[in-house]
Amino acid sequence: MQQLLRRKRYIAFFVGPALLMFLAFGLVPIGYNVVLSFYRTDLMSPGTFIGLDNYKNLLNDSIFLRSVGNNLILVVGSLVAHLPLALLLGNILFHKVRGGHFFQSVYFLPSVVCGVAVGLTWTFIYNSEFGMVNKVLELLNLARFQRAWLSEESTVMLAIMVVVMWQFVGYHLVIQLAAMRAIPGELFESATMDGASAWNQFWRITFPLIRPMLKVDAILIVTGSLKYFDLVFAMTRGGPNHASEVMSTYMFTTAFRTLKFGYASAIANALLLLCVLAIVASNYLFKSEKIEY
Repeated sequence: MQQLLRRKRYIAFFVGPALLMFLAFGLVPIGYNVVLSFYRTDLMSPGTFIGLDNYKNLLNDSIFLRSVGNNLILVVGSLVAHLPLALLLGNILFHKVRGGHFFQSVYFLPSVVCGVAVGLTWTFIYNSEFGMVNKVLELLNLARFQRAWLSEESTVMLAIMVVVMWQFVGYHLVIQLAAMRAIPGELFESATMDGASAWNQFWRITFPLIRPMLKVDAILIVTGSLKYFDLVFAMTRGGPNHASEVMSTYMFTTAFRTLKFGYASAIANALLLLCVLAIVASNYLFKSEKIEY
């Protein structure tokens, strides 16, 4: 096997097709998008080269800056909501509670549902006239807390954040639970024999050994939060008054409604840069040492 791997032509044979696909559908579109961002164009007529003007305009665009702020809210909110909650639920299911596999499937199920379907469903749930949320508040004699959740600037991002947590906490639970199940059972057996409590086993064994996977999970949360589109677009389309606008929805609106494809390309590149910075920051904040059992 080692002799086979040393032959570069075999490596090229297996890696080549995947590399070509990545170049054709990954790097080439990114490069074209970078070039396009230096032009003012609607793609239906010859574009005008304007250099860095699109990027300069981004810094003075209040809607773009607000969309960046909303993305950061989603990033922080997702990290705060998903990591601890998924870790808590995962640790509970890890201890083989009755019906654990059933609950794992139930928690994971929303993450495989189409984002548009989830958004439309929750739009009805949040409806100010017949929505479930306001009806439940009315039944609990809490009518004073009723809101037009998706129509008020003060509540729309909170409402979206609840939906994001509901949809994806099960996804991150499964990732963390898989990391927990990869830990050798002998470590827990020895700790139990030594009289370690459940909390000490979690803090001294489980948490340190799943830190590498927590880093991966944090990167998925951060980059995913920066790229939200279908859910937000289906629920609010960035409204009201751009209060729920995120970078992806603003990019879509700029490109396909106002036909400013050069400016939309600049927004896309800014989003790409934020994703790269987020990955670097996550690697730094969640850095961990190599673990040997």
